[in-house]
Amino acid sequence: MHSFLKNFNDPLAQKAQTYLEVIENRAAATPDHVVYRFLEDGITESDSLTYRQLTAKAKSVGACLQQKGKKGDRLLMLFPPGLPYLASLFGCFYSGFIAVPAYPPRKNRGINRLLSIIEDAEAHLCLVTRQIHSDIERNFKEDPFFTQMNWVIYEDIQPENEQNFRPTDIEPGDVALLQYTSGSTGQPKGVMITQLNLLYNSEYIRQSFGLNKNSIGLNWLPVFHDMGLIGGVLQAAYLGAINIGMPPIAFLKNPTNWLQAIQKYKATTGGGPNFSYDYCVQKTNAEEAAQLDLSSMTVFYSGAEPIRKTTFDSFASHFEAAQVNPRQLYSCYGMAETTLIVTGQTPGEAPKFLNLDTEALSKNKVVIESHAKNTTTIAGCGHVWMETAIKIVHPEEFSPVSAGEIGEIWVSGPTVAKGYWNKPEETQRTFHAFTMDGSGPYLRTGDLGFFHEEELYVTGRLKDLIIIRGANYYPSDIEFTVQKSHEALNENSGAAFPVIVNNQETLVIVQELKRTAMRMTSYDDVISAIRKAVSEEYEIESHAIVLIKTGSIPMTSSGKIQRRQTRYHFLNNELDVVASWERDYNEIQSEEKKQIPTEEILRAWLVDWIIRNQQFRREEIDLEAAVTQYGIDSLAAVTLEMEISARFGFAWHVSSFMMNPTINALAKEGMLIYWESQKA
Repeated sequence: MHSFLKNFNDPLAQKAQTYLEVIENRAAATPDHVVYRFLEDGITESDSLTYRQLTAKAKSVGACLQQKGKKGDRLLMLFPPGLPYLASLFGCFYSGFIAVPAYPPRKNRGINRLLSIIEDAEAHLCLVTRQIHSDIERNFKEDPFFTQMNWVIYEDIQPENEQNFRPTDIEPGDVALLQYTSGSTGQPKGVMITQLNLLYNSEYIRQSFGLNKNSIGLNWLPVFHDMGLIGGVLQAAYLGAINIGMPPIAFLKNPTNWLQAIQKYKATTGGGPNFSYDYCVQKTNAEEAAQLDLSSMTVFYSGAEPIRKTTFDSFASHFEAAQVNPRQLYSCYGMAETTLIVTGQTPGEAPKFLNLDTEALSKNKVVIESHAKNTTTIAGCGHVWMETAIKIVHPEEFSPVSAGEIGEIWVSGPTVAKGYWNKPEETQRTFHAFTMDGSGPYLRTGDLGFFHEEELYVTGRLKDLIIIRGANYYPSDIEFTVQKSHEALNENSGAAFPVIVNNQETLVIVQELKRTAMRMTSYDDVISAIRKAVSEEYEIESHAIVLIKTGSIPMTSSGKIQRRQTRYHFLNNELDVVASWERDYNEIQSEEKKQIPTEEILRAWLVDWIIRNQQFRREEIDLEAAVTQYGIDSLAAVTLEMEISARFGFAWHVSSFMMNPTINALAKEGMLIYWESQKA
């Protein structure tokens, strides 16, 4: 028996070695228990599955897969939201195929990300619904993606195929699925989630959320990503409970669909990112809120993006008549690399928040203030449970930070995934980190935070950090300030990021306009309001402010702002611009820029850039190693190209960094380019 299951007083789960074994035990013990219902339009129940039906469909799918390949083969899965996808996913679990869930391609959107996933996973087999296959055939029939893929149509799999299923030995360490990270850098990373990861994380959620077999989940989140998939559908099957799902579009069209379904089914758990709670408040009036009864909910969870106190307060206040109270609101923290969850608060306790001195925060110090003018409110994300452990580590020195300091969050325990598929160097760097005193291995999350009274507080992403004149600024805070500065601006639809100008890191803000503001004839007041708000709140000046069309900010499929992608579009003039402003630097002269570079200066600059931007220690830098070894992908290369050109005053094309040169070779090439530029 796994030690982490000792507190689960359920024999169907307690002695299981894999997640799949729990499902098999429940299917044998309670075959007619309805584990899934689906509301196709967000209102009307269109489909359901008992354990008996789920396992029968899963084994039919599994038998079909066994005729096409073998255990360990990667299976691309392209499905709309619905129960056929879940049956197919369990078909992978039963047969030992590695599931690769992805969004179906659409004609009006590029398929580059999907093609990158296929190439990275080396997936040659695709399970798909007939409708999606027809759409792909119509839109991409000339593409090698269509002509070279081996297609399996879900509707063609006959129920009697179940009898052909051959039981497969499934071990705890077997990879069950690849969760592709939501960033779009051109180098997708498939997180290897094992059967043990699924089992441990399911028990972790059970304990931290306070769930049981009587829990009723009501979920609208995409089931192709960790929060909707593992926290929603897989969790219900593990508990012997029920999950009621609806398509994300049903929530986005009308969030009252979700709220009314909670009331109808007396749901107990559900949630989403911070924006979804703001959305519920925006789209329901006081009369509609008063007609709801949400008292059955024990957990409204929030994660995946910064949690705002103002959001929780407004949600609880707006739906107070619907019997919502702060103790139902639940903060948590996690990521694909940890299967799903890392920390969660104690069920039934109200979320915790700290007011921190902004100036101290900019220096990586934690100073708690109650009444100071310049403060930032940070949400607590709960604490660790079971066998999970966290260290807060200095990201460059790899030593634990002192009390009252901010550092990188490092995680260990069975919740940490196996690594990145087919990326041994990145796996070693990210999943097998050791502190200077030899403690480890840990997962480097890339997130910054601190502990206060055993509560984890996450302050932001290490790579997103904006450093101006030696002070740290968190983009999510700046974005929040911007979006509150003028009524014409869309909430949760902007990006703040740094660019180098005259050898100084400066602030750029890209922000969506509301659709109703697109008819404005002048945007000067909007830009002035943004500049004023940022200047007053953070005492920094912006380099550029770009207002863009509604719905054009780069986002992941799970709704997170892609700051690196937005910066890439900014640098390449690819934003859908409505209006913009940029500071005039004609009068500004940079003495450093006029400095004649040497090979030694270029080499030192490159090393410092890698340490700061790619989070390596100086002793890890090998001057004869390819720069791509340090995680310099296409987006990082664009940033590097701009910064080094701005620093030394000559154009150094991005392609130079993507041809696997060493640092020494780049320094030599840089000097050649510099002297050629002087001749011109």
